[in-house]
Amino acid sequence: MNRALKVAGGIVAAAGVLVGLASTYVLTSWNRSVDRPVPQLTARRDSATVARGEYLFKVTWQCWGCHQPDPVDADLPPKGGRVFDLSSIGPGFGVFYARNITPDTATGIGGWTDGEIVQAIREGVNNKRSPLFPLMPVDWLKNLSDVDALAIVSYLRSISPAHNAVPERRPSFIARALMTFNVIKPPPAITKPIVAPPAGLTVAYGRYCATAAAGCADCHTPRNLSNGEFYLDSIFAGGSIALGEPEDAPSVSYAANIRPDEVDGIGRWTEEQFVHAVTAGFRPDSTVIDTHMPYAQYRFLEPRDLQAIYLYLKSLAPIRRTSPPQRYTRKLLDAQGAARGELLFQARCQPCHGHNGMGMRITSVRLAEAVPLYSDQELRNFVEEGQIDLKMPGFRKTLPRDQLDDIIAYIRTWKNR
Repeated sequence: MNRALKVAGGIVAAAGVLVGLASTYVLTSWNRSVDRPVPQLTARRDSATVARGEYLFKVTWQCWGCHQPDPVDADLPPKGGRVFDLSSIGPGFGVFYARNITPDTATGIGGWTDGEIVQAIREGVNNKRSPLFPLMPVDWLKNLSDVDALAIVSYLRSISPAHNAVPERRPSFIARALMTFNVIKPPPAITKPIVAPPAGLTVAYGRYCATAAAGCADCHTPRNLSNGEFYLDSIFAGGSIALGEPEDAPSVSYAANIRPDEVDGIGRWTEEQFVHAVTAGFRPDSTVIDTHMPYAQYRFLEPRDLQAIYLYLKSLAPIRRTSPPQRYTRKLLDAQGAARGELLFQARCQPCHGHNGMGMRITSVRLAEAVPLYSDQELRNFVEEGQIDLKMPGFRKTLPRDQLDDIIAYIRTWKNR
């Protein structure tokens, strides 16, 4: 009996030592340098290249949405600081902060070479040779062409530097272990030039737009929540991430299945209906899409790019997969009156009309300045009916009367500010 206890004790002690050694190894090895050369690339500085980079940065990828501390306007500097708390995602990955990517030399990327910036964008490796956590969507950006990647560099070089020191990331032990043992790792080094298909109304160009030059696949493709890997055999069959949940947003939604399935996807959608959904936010049945689908910014998509994406999506095989419906969070459901109206405004209206209705890049009139000219009934009619030439969806089938009244009650509080 005593001998058995001694053996058991020895096994437990040995296991404890092994766990301790493994933990030490993880804590000292997870952030090791990535051994790969920096691409020798140089960005052009002409106005056309900068404009292309701005289009990719502000419209197709909307990089500013992550790289601003409180993303409200594409024209504000991407000085970083936005918090991504992934503690409740999958096994719990920790807390991360978007980096300052303005050309500030002290806190931004002003001291980086063009090749280092391209490598961070496409390979997820920073200028200190450390791997980035795959919040940076390198699974798709790795296919971005040299020309387009360098255009983004040109645009970033053209904006004003903003000094903003961002806290260091705090990955969980599980995240560090996954990085240590290369479960989470950067994609392979890019050793050959990447050339985009010729721009035009082709499936090949649509595939490039949807999977490399824009963030469509990153949201609309299911993934394994334990390690973050995408299920590429189901590309565009609908997202697995509850968008808005980590940020404690008023609403939560999942990116929809946009395969050409006639029940769960866009199989019955015409090109015109697809364009309206992407750029104005309403489906063929006139219900309004949750604003986690950034249709407010996609109104600036080049028509050619949008038509090519539609051609590509329609070329895919249908997949039957239903996405969970959009839902409001408890803090919104528990609120009443103008307080609930404020949360509904944040969820439904703010991405177009800005904080407190003070306008955005995409609007020509500030809502806060216009509403005193209208009665409650006129405002209600406008919101219910929408206006297609303004890319304003109608909410008649989406917002019940009591919710609409609460939004108007909140809007009326602006006169007291």
